[in-house]
Amino acid sequence: MAKAPLRIHCPVASRHPTPPMDSLTQAALGAAVAHACWHRTLGRPALLWGVALGTLPDLDILVFPWLDPVGRLVWHRGVSHSLWAMVLGALALAPLIRWVHRRAPPPPTFREAFTGAWLIYSSHVLIDVFTVYGTQLLAPFSRHGFGLNNLFIIDPLYTLPLVLGILLAAVLRTPRARYLVNVCGLALSTAYVAWSFVAQARAATIFAAELARKGHAVAPGRAITSATPLNTVLWRHLAEVEGGFLIGYWSWLDADTRVRFDYVPRAAERLPPAVRESRAFATVAWFSQDYWAVLDGPGEDGLPVADLRFSEMRTGTGTPPDEWTWPFAWSFPAAAPAGTEIPLIQIPADFSSRGAGFDDVWRRIQGDRTAW
Repeated sequence: MAKAPLRIHCPVASRHPTPPMDSLTQAALGAAVAHACWHRTLGRPALLWGVALGTLPDLDILVFPWLDPVGRLVWHRGVSHSLWAMVLGALALAPLIRWVHRRAPPPPTFREAFTGAWLIYSSHVLIDVFTVYGTQLLAPFSRHGFGLNNLFIIDPLYTLPLVLGILLAAVLRTPRARYLVNVCGLALSTAYVAWSFVAQARAATIFAAELARKGHAVAPGRAITSATPLNTVLWRHLAEVEGGFLIGYWSWLDADTRVRFDYVPRAAERLPPAVRESRAFATVAWFSQDYWAVLDGPGEDGLPVADLRFSEMRTGTGTPPDEWTWPFAWSFPAAAPAGTEIPLIQIPADFSSRGAGFDDVWRRIQGDRTAW
């Protein structure tokens, strides 16, 4: 199958929270959708409503202080991002929007207010579904995380047309000009999403062909082709094989369709039974959709378990896999008596070298296979 298993670990550093940078995208999309829906009845104030409603679903984090780490992992992108929340949220917001603008000439009808609020809310959820994180559309009846993996959580080429469109809509004088520039921004961002699906499909075909050519037997339905940071040119493939996973990359700018796959052993046997049976580990297995692996890490930090769906950071040319940084990893005890309460402890990822890492990503996007 593969050469000797690669030894990898998750570097540990002081806690460095990842900022919610995708909030800019959510706010811009919300403003663009709101202006497209309400430009006649609300005018420029529609942009402000869009910013507010476009970020509303992510306010589920406000209850984090009352939840333990397991509860937070389950709660985020859960009920607040469900199909039912879209409808109920719009029903609750429509009367408020009508009341605030009751003196507008003319005020929005209930149908107009509801439709706009629903489209803003649902567009937020939709672009979350485009990412690899997982969005619980059917919560609380099902906790399955839906993800199409065609966009990275931050992609400037998707966000910039939206931002430019709403900024011009805010400053241009004539209503028609404001409407047209905003719709153009929406159209460009939507076209970029369409391109991402085409690019993803092509990359998935190449990965599947390379795996078959090399004789790797992939578990049925256990493969993910996902966008890499900030672009839709370089694609990442994660495939489950016997005993572990294969990770490979292909760029549209590569000279050919050859793909080098790195093998990451699952190493499930390293986890004590008490850990495997714990609520904390069950939550990690659920969240990662079973794409997890036990990593080689410093002994004092226990056994790191990483969610392999998220792109690792490989800092420096030719960096060995035991120095990769994983965005989502948790520490579990290497030994635990039966019945032990196992806590969920997230390992803060060390992105201190992310500048060099993104330089390597840029080189790999351009087809330089020596970068990764």
